[in-house]
Amino acid sequence: MKTLRISLSEYIKWLTNDKQILCGFTFILLYVLSVSAMKEYSRMFGEPVNSLEPYMAFITNPLCVTVILLTSAVMMLDFPDISANAAFVMIRTGRARWYYAQVGFAAAAGLTALLVLLIFGIAAINPLGFVGNVWSNSSKLIHSPETAIKTFKDAHSLCYIDMSVMNNFTVAGAAITGSLLMLLYMTFSAQLQMTLTLRFNKIIGLAANLILLGAGMALQLSDVGLRWLLPFAHSNVGLHYDELFNEMWFPISGSFAYLLAANALACFLGVRAIKRKNLSLIAKED
Repeated sequence: MKTLRISLSEYIKWLTNDKQILCGFTFILLYVLSVSAMKEYSRMFGEPVNSLEPYMAFITNPLCVTVILLTSAVMMLDFPDISANAAFVMIRTGRARWYYAQVGFAAAAGLTALLVLLIFGIAAINPLGFVGNVWSNSSKLIHSPETAIKTFKDAHSLCYIDMSVMNNFTVAGAAITGSLLMLLYMTFSAQLQMTLTLRFNKIIGLAANLILLGAGMALQLSDVGLRWLLPFAHSNVGLHYDELFNEMWFPISGSFAYLLAANALACFLGVRAIKRKNLSLIAKED
């Protein structure tokens, strides 16, 4: 119960954090770059889109994913709370238990972010959305080789879902698998940032997180094989299959194993970092 209470306390601080205003800007950016264009081609084809397709565009397009993960990283800048009050809590509950509570909070924050993105996507596409477990004709027609459609697609690269996703998953399957992979990456990202904050400071924690994200994005753009060395590619269900030839680049089960192992390692290092933290210096750092 103590662990749960600490997680809940951190979660409430996260929800009421002033940095939540960044989420509003992120929603505006995703709407302008993705949802508005999706609405445009829905009207162009005279076909509705599945209500889950905006959300799928958010969590499968690498640029949309980068925007979301950047926002998540900045939102975690004030965590973990290592104030004098936190030191008192650690003494009463134990350092390891305190850190496990931080992991629980990070997972809850990531899940909340994904749920809000899901609700935002469903609301934003209305009244052009429909409910069902099939991909819309609009999302299939946007991949037509016709010159006019190809020109539109190239100009709005954040608004469509890759054929690699549609050919290998149902809508529900893609949403569940993609959400779980994203949640594991977001939890790992938060743990990495928190661990380095505990070991060094907030700036180093944020910088390392952004460097890892940037390196993963760069490898995703440059090389199919090397991309799997970093967690970014594993978080995106759309990168696991070839779009044209339906060839599997990396098994989904392997990505789950990779991200679970990464979280376990980050948790081990986080517990080690907090156990080595000099609590007598926390009040001075606060």
